[in-house]
Amino acid sequence: MNKNTLILFFCFGIFFSACSKKTLNFKDAEIADEFAVNDLEFEYLTTNSKIRFSNDEKNLSATANIRLKKDSIIWVSITPGFGIEAARGIITQDSLIFINRMNKEYSAYDFEQLSREFNFSIDFDLLQSVLLGDMPLEPGDQDLVKKESNYYVVKQEKGAITINNFVDARSLKLERVAMQDRSKEEVFGKSRTRNNTLTLRYNDFQMLNEQVFPFENLVSLDYQRNGKKRRTEIDIQHKKASITDEVLRFPFSVPEKYVQK
Repeated sequence: MNKNTLILFFCFGIFFSACSKKTLNFKDAEIADEFAVNDLEFEYLTTNSKIRFSNDEKNLSATANIRLKKDSIIWVSITPGFGIEAARGIITQDSLIFINRMNKEYSAYDFEQLSREFNFSIDFDLLQSVLLGDMPLEPGDQDLVKKESNYYVVKQEKGAITINNFVDARSLKLERVAMQDRSKEEVFGKSRTRNNTLTLRYNDFQMLNEQVFPFENLVSLDYQRNGKKRRTEIDIQHKKASITDEVLRFPFSVPEKYVQK
C-alpha cells in the first residue's frame, strides 16, 4: 500500500449509523413544523470490518479493526492478510498520523495539509460524522428541508461546499450524502473552480444495542490532482460491531527507526 492509499483507508474507510435526535426547522411550512434525524448515542465504539479499495491505479482489500471515542479519537489497524498488521493510524481533533509497518515509515498531517492532498475540505468533525452516519454539518436555521418521494432532503451550505442529505422518511436514518466542493483555486497562475464530489451511501441496516446501524457502507470520491481527474471507491462491510461504556485503549507510537514520508 502506498501513502495516499493508506490515508484514504484511515479517512474514509469506516462508516456507522445512529439514534439520538437533532431537530431541524422546515423552510417549507406546508410539510411540517420540525424534523429530526436519528443519531448514534455512545461513548466508545469498535468494529471489525472488511474494506475493499479501488482507484485509478489499484484494487486492494484488507481487514480493519476500528476503535472510536466520540468527539475525540479515531484509531484504525489494517491487516491485509495472515493476521499481520500492515498499518496503524490515529486521528485526533487536529491531526492524522499513520505508520506503514511494511515500509518502516510514517506520515503526519494536519487537516489543512490533508485537504490539499485530496483537493477536498476535510476536518475531524467531517470524518467523525462520516463514520457515524451523521449529517456532515450540524443542523442550522438556514438549512432547506423538503420532502421528495420517500426521503427528506436536507440541503446545507458551508462556504463553497454544497451538501445534500437524503434521510429515509420512515426510519429517519441518513442513507445518502452528496457533497460538492466548488472552491476557487490557482492552477498554473490561473483561477479555476473545483468540481470535486464526495458521495456516501449506507445500506444493510440492522439493530445494534437497540440502535440502528448500517453494516454496509460505500464511499465515492471524485477529485482532481495535478490536472487529472481521479476517482476512489471504498466498500466497507462490518463483520462485527459493538458499543461500550468501558474505557478503550488506543495504543499508538512511532518506532524510532521509522522514516517520515
